[in-house]
Amino acid sequence: MLRPTEQRFRKVLKFAQLAIREAEFQAELSHPNIVSFKGFVEDISKRMIWLVFPWAENGNLKNFVALRNWEIPERISLISDVTQGLAYLHSREPPICHGDLKSLNVVVDRHHHAAITDFGSARQWLNPTFCASTNTITLTGNKYTLRWAAPELLVEDQLSLWSDIWALGWIAYEVMTNSLPFQDASTDIVVVKRVLGGELPSLTDNAHLSLIHELCSLMNMCWKNNPTERPTADYCRASIRAMVREPGSRALKRN
Repeated sequence: MLRPTEQRFRKVLKFAQLAIREAEFQAELSHPNIVSFKGFVEDISKRMIWLVFPWAENGNLKNFVALRNWEIPERISLISDVTQGLAYLHSREPPICHGDLKSLNVVVDRHHHAAITDFGSARQWLNPTFCASTNTITLTGNKYTLRWAAPELLVEDQLSLWSDIWALGWIAYEVMTNSLPFQDASTDIVVVKRVLGGELPSLTDNAHLSLIHELCSLMNMCWKNNPTERPTADYCRASIRAMVREPGSRALKRN
């Protein structure tokens, strides 16, 4: 039988090993639109770990788009950044499911580049979930935010690459409209009823979106009720990049 000091030592050692493994896992992610990992600080005795990332001068994407009346090409450039970051995560072997994608989990640096962040708190990082049936890694566990949650999440509580795509559609909506998903819904139950009932916003009612039929079409594809009918992240990346490169398109001014 292990004595209390031996039990504590083994627990501390196990935590230290997990902390190092997860820090190494994060460090392997390298993409301009994924926040870069700088290191970690740990308190082994308390079994706590803090991951260290660069400071983003312009804060999160939600607050950034609210700063001024950005032009349409500028907004699309930001959506393109997020889509490229997500495509990178989904292209990994095995693919990585973010699990809580939203504008609050995207930061914007001083050059106006957007990057995906917040793959879960430190305690969530210690237990990334590997799903053998779908061959994917979920970084945050089932800690999704309701307003960005896909129908299958509300019914089956199952995160997947397809639920990331649903959330990507909402990020595009946020960037283009300066509105949260179901912003007028006062309670969670109202949000759930609308999602499960297919009561999604009319995109053509928005002044910005009504001018970009290709983007509206892509967003509607992201919001397909059947997850397998949604486009892949790489398809979304290519589609948005094509919009950025269209003749006459003016990309977001980046310092």
